[in-house]
Amino acid sequence: MLDGLFRPRAVAVIGASANPYSIGHIVVRNLCQYGFKGPVFPINPKGGVIRSMQAYQSILDVPGEVDLVNISIRNTFVPGVLEECGKKGVKFAIVHSAGFKEVGPEGEALEREMVATAHRNGIRIFGPNSQGIQNADPEVSVYANFTFVPQKPGNISIIAQGGGMGEMLKLHLHNVGLGHRMYCSYGNECDLTMPEILAYYGQDEGTRVIMMQTESFKDPRAFLEAAAEITPHKPILAMKSGRTTEGSVAVSSHTGALVDQAAMAEAMYRKAGVVAFTDTHQMVKAAIAMSTQAPPPGKRIGIVTNTGGPGIQAVDEAVSQGLQLAQWSETGTAKLRDSLFAEASVGNPVDVVATANHDHYHAAVSTLLAEPDTDMVLVFFVTAPFTDTDAIATRIKEATAESAKPVVVVVETYSEHYGLIDKLRAADLPVYEFPEDGARALAAMASYSQLRGRKREEAPELDVDHATAAAIIGEYAGRDRYLPQHLAFGLLAAYGVPVPSVAAVGGEDDLATAAAVTGFPCVLKVDAADVVHKSDEGGVVLDLQDAGALLAAFRELRDTFTGDEVSFVLMEQLPPGRELIVGATASPGLGSLVMFGLGGIFVEVMKDVAAAVAPLSRPEARELMQAIAGYSVLEGLRGRPGVDLVAVEDLLMRIARLAADFPEIAEMDLNPIFAYPSGRVPTAVDVRMKIS
Repeated sequence: MLDGLFRPRAVAVIGASANPYSIGHIVVRNLCQYGFKGPVFPINPKGGVIRSMQAYQSILDVPGEVDLVNISIRNTFVPGVLEECGKKGVKFAIVHSAGFKEVGPEGEALEREMVATAHRNGIRIFGPNSQGIQNADPEVSVYANFTFVPQKPGNISIIAQGGGMGEMLKLHLHNVGLGHRMYCSYGNECDLTMPEILAYYGQDEGTRVIMMQTESFKDPRAFLEAAAEITPHKPILAMKSGRTTEGSVAVSSHTGALVDQAAMAEAMYRKAGVVAFTDTHQMVKAAIAMSTQAPPPGKRIGIVTNTGGPGIQAVDEAVSQGLQLAQWSETGTAKLRDSLFAEASVGNPVDVVATANHDHYHAAVSTLLAEPDTDMVLVFFVTAPFTDTDAIATRIKEATAESAKPVVVVVETYSEHYGLIDKLRAADLPVYEFPEDGARALAAMASYSQLRGRKREEAPELDVDHATAAAIIGEYAGRDRYLPQHLAFGLLAAYGVPVPSVAAVGGEDDLATAAAVTGFPCVLKVDAADVVHKSDEGGVVLDLQDAGALLAAFRELRDTFTGDEVSFVLMEQLPPGRELIVGATASPGLGSLVMFGLGGIFVEVMKDVAAAVAPLSRPEARELMQAIAGYSVLEGLRGRPGVDLVAVEDLLMRIARLAADFPEIAEMDLNPIFAYPSGRVPTAVDVRMKIS
């Protein structure tokens, strides 16, 4: 439990100072200003008085017990101070001081010494190089942090790796009149980890929504497990900063280049049911809505407006975000016609017209919320000078009072009417300035509902030949090289992945034996680690109909591709199908990631791929397929048949199981896979597999 950190009975500030610009002074000021319910003990070797409180020369001089210390002193002094804290019985230490692993090897060694000292004395370290924590629960009201945003109770808890990002999230909640529940920016994460804090937030009854920002994942698997426990009960909204990696230019497979840090984070978020964002503004707007509104039961939106243009903008954004326009029943349509002006439009959006009064708004909103086809409502109104806008706000709230469906309000106004916005927010209605913001907030809520309500299954046990696969990988483990293609195909076959008949070709004497395996027509390919794009480099000869054509093709490839590492492979030629790519890449601390997308040459141009954490259940395999923009192509489009989606699910589960069972597989590309309509299994016709 982290109560000693977030609900301390007493706090000491080591490094407190009378200098109002010092971190220690600011921490003391924040603790006192926001009414921390326990005693605050400034610690300074010189003693004296700080903010009208006695300063103690050492933590050992403090009367009574202390749960938490804030430390802002020179980095080299921290281990010694922790020894004294241990003697005092302190349980948690927030280390604001910098100069640890973030500055290089010397700082990293000092950080290890600090952690060892803390653990030897029964202390957990938060930080170092960290802002600190807050808990705005009125029963605690602890602001053990050196930042500036005023503390106000709320139900949104924030966890941020970057202090600047965390403060930005707090600030924008404050600017719309909201507070927060708990907050922390954890810095170097040398001891107390982000997943531990996340789990604590998840158990806190006062936290309704969690916002998080990360730059890196120290323990991805622990994060995944903690988040998955929370999301069935409350939403986690997450943003991964630093979504690209320079390292991708060094890898020699499509999967390695396409599955970057962003793809890894998105894969974890999807598996855990976390709502992912790439825009800070949108994440804050979504959190505002989720802090007061229940998740919608579906994706169908109803829109009410008193002017046309913003209503159209709301429609465009809602549809682009994956929402669907609700349709009204005959009864609902009749009620709208009876309740509104004759010139009002009763489609979706419902345009009540500019002269609509408070009763018109009440009728429109209450009717839409009562419609069985409506899952959520966006209300837009411009504060026209010829209407009683305060009365409109009151009636909107009355219309929403009996409904559990979420409602957001967009108000187009100016400073004279800001009190109106405060009135709506006081009624627990999220208020935005732009229709797009309202639509995006509702879309994020719908995404959370979909993630929370999806079917969860464990990855199934599959009928595989593990022994054969282990023998192939064992021969190459530790050699950090690519498997010869015929062995890579053999490895896939051992896990039930459909492959064509394949035979290795070392020289002309092997051609007849190889052709007996594959039959005609067949395909001859070069097999070399440095030949990634075989077709582009002339390393593939298709449609070989007889032995003579095969011999000629072999001699041509042999003369073109030379070197000790070059070999050749003969394959059964398959009819072309829809080209897919499936790959896997090792992800330290997490296991393996599986990538899926449209294959062939288009993968490099369109980059329409998605990733998931291996292994995969059947619902997760289908979810991975649906995550790409081109999924509709796989279903069938414009008279062209789709592919056997269940068979592709099977393929994905088998490849994911192979990657999960053998972390030695550093990179794997199956590109292309030919997928066919029902009746023929999808088959991998090219594979690159690197064993690390």
